[in-house]
This record gives sequence, C-alpha cells and structure tokens, in this order.
Amino acid sequence: MSTNTIDAVRQQNQQATLSQKDVDLATLDGFQLPSDVTEEFLERMQKEIPILGMADTMTLGRLEQEVPQFGVPLLSGSARDEEATRTSNSAVESGYVKFNATDKSYYILVEPKRDALKNTHYGPEQFGDYIVDQFIQRWANDVGLIGIRAGASSGNLQSIGGAADLDSTWDGWIARAEEDTQSQDDSNDSTRIGLEDTTTAEAESMPSVDMASTAPDTKMFNDTIQTLDSRYRDPDDVVFLMSPDKVQEYVFSLTEREDPLGSAVVFGDSDITPFSYDVVGINGWPDSYAMLTDPSNLAFGLFENMELDQSTDTDKVHENRLHSRNWMEGQFDFQIKELQAGVLVKNIA
Repeated sequence: MSTNTIDAVRQQNQQATLSQKDVDLATLDGFQLPSDVTEEFLERMQKEIPILGMADTMTLGRLEQEVPQFGVPLLSGSARDEEATRTSNSAVESGYVKFNATDKSYYILVEPKRDALKNTHYGPEQFGDYIVDQFIQRWANDVGLIGIRAGASSGNLQSIGGAADLDSTWDGWIARAEEDTQSQDDSNDSTRIGLEDTTTAEAESMPSVDMASTAPDTKMFNDTIQTLDSRYRDPDDVVFLMSPDKVQEYVFSLTEREDPLGSAVVFGDSDITPFSYDVVGINGWPDSYAMLTDPSNLAFGLFENMELDQSTDTDKVHENRLHSRNWMEGQFDFQIKELQAGVLVKNIA
C-alpha cells in the first residue's frame, strides 16, 4: 500500500466517529483506526459493560506506558528548631505502575451474512453501523471477562471455556491482586509502592482474607474491612465486588434473621450495605473471590492504534453467502494502580 493510499485511508477514517450513526462500509475499509476513533470505541465499551464503566480506562499512546505513583506515608514532614536548617529528606516515595501491551494482541471476527441485510433496519449504505455495533458489544464483553478472570488461580478464562493462551497472555485484576507477576527487580517493570516510606515496602500483592471454603457472611465483610488500611476506607468510593450469585446467597442468608432486617430484605426494602459499604454483583466475576476497593483502582489501557480489516471478495465470502469478513484487532493491558488500596477475598465456598 502506497504512502498516499495510507494517508487517504487515515483521512477517510478521521471523518467518522463510532458514536455517530450512518457509518458506511467504505469507512470500515482501512488498516488502522485514528486515535480519536479508538477513544470513541472505548467510551462505547464502557457503556456496554458495568465493570469497564467503573474502572479507570484509558488509551495508551505507547505499547509500554508508565503511570506515576506516589506513596501515602503516615507522616510526611519533619520538625525544625528555630535557626535550624531544613535538612531531612521527604518521606514520600515515588514509583510507577507500568502498562505493557507488547505481544498482547486480540482480535474479533464478525461475518454478517448477506441475508442479514434483509433482516435489519439498516439500509445497504448504513450496514457499517451494524458491524460497528457488533464489534462494540463483543469487544466490551470479552475485555470485561479477560480483565476479571485472566490468569487467576481459580476461575480463570480456561475454566469457562476460554483458550489457555488467554490466561498465559494477560494478567487480569484478580491475578494482579493475587501476585503481580512483574518482578520488582526488573527495571522494565512496575515499581510498586507499599504503605510506608521504606525501600523494602514494595507491594507485590493485595492484602487478602482467606474464607477457607466458607460461604459469605457478615464476618467476611467485617474481616475484609478491618484488613484494609484505614487510609483507604471511604464508603462513598470503596465497594465490595462479587459474583451476583454470591451476593444473592448472602442476601438470602439475611432473610433467615428473625428481626426487622430479615423482613426488610425479603420485601426488598433494604439495600445490601454491610457496615455502610455497597456490595456490587459483577457479571463474570468468579464465585470464589470478592474484592474490596475503589473500582477506579482497577485500570485498563487500550493501545490507541487499533486495526480494522475487511474482506468482501474471497471464496469463503461467496461460498457462505457472507456480506463480508471483518477483523478488529487491538492491544491492551490491565493494572491495579495501588495494591494496598484494596483487599482480595479468596476461597469463598
């Protein structure tokens, strides 16, 4: 493809955004989406999947990108006597959390049939909308599941029918919380800060509570809250993330109480807020885990140069009466910004 052709494709793509309707098929015929279209794509993904709407999502200008991190020591300053100098060093440590999307490519194939044109409200010139909508829904669903389950020691992607290479390629948020696989001694990886201002206080995993194969109960919520450092206990921002089935299981256990709370839960008159913290059921969350954190502590980075290829004139297209074959490919990574700002609950029955 000549340079002039590439520039023409980029200019053509630049004129369209994924949020607007009437995206014609010519708009999709290009090898690389411009960065502002990738941002629109990410915004629509956030609206599709609740966990992406709650997390901190961003586009990455580079495949390897560092996000600065600063420590939160108990005391940062020092006293000074009259006539004395200010000689002490700052107690605040700094580091960074690194996104690394290198060698982490993911693609989805959409193959609408020609008959789909007859059965949708899209006209021939607006069929690009249908294809874009399919990509939005599928990408959002897959990224949400990868972000939650990839690489987890229990309930990973392979356990729900995914390919093994998905778990070996990405570390999702639960896997990061269990043990961040990025070496603390490797200058190419994250330099994570622990709670205090010592060079040995680098955090490698999120504080945890082991349920030892018991069901969620009030004690679980109390123990988890007590495990979280008090500097991060803000009920306005911090929530419990759990499987919807385990949320329901806990709610049902409350109905067995012979007091006004039990009755209120049965009739739906009481929100489930143990010790003033909200409990949020997340579709796709493994039953054996829960997490107490500010959801914006979970980060997702999408490399801004996504690729979209379309094929309309091949043997398979004609033999299967396809309208087209469309591939959308991108690179992304998941991180937890502050491991100490959360608690992972493990081994829930």
